[in-house]
Amino acid sequence: MIKRLLLIILLSIPIFASTSMKGAFTIWGRIVDHGFSPIESFSIKVFEHNTLTNQKKIIQDFKVRDDNGEFLIKNLNSGTYLIEVTVENYTRYSIIKTVANKNESVGEIVLQNTW
Repeated sequence: MIKRLLLIILLSIPIFASTSMKGAFTIWGRIVDHGFSPIESFSIKVFEHNTLTNQKKIIQDFKVRDDNGEFLIKNLNSGTYLIEVTVENYTRYSIIKTVANKNESVGEIVLQNTW
């Protein structure tokens, strides 16, 4: 009886561990222009990305206003994401990022103006 109970407890631990990490991942970065000055206002779309079928499903769409051009994408699960950054009068930027660690960085994204 005790062995059976212990076995049930041990087998349940991975289930609880995986559900507690759901939505606990983040991606952060910074948007700058070609002179490395921060871009203060931009839009971000985040898609779940299936690398096998190349299909994507939008999961977040938001605007950022930050004096340093910094952004934080929260509530992600472990997986692969397509991130699109849009800024008026600048080239559109896309990156595929696989999230395996709790906090991932895309670094500094340099955009070129189109005017």
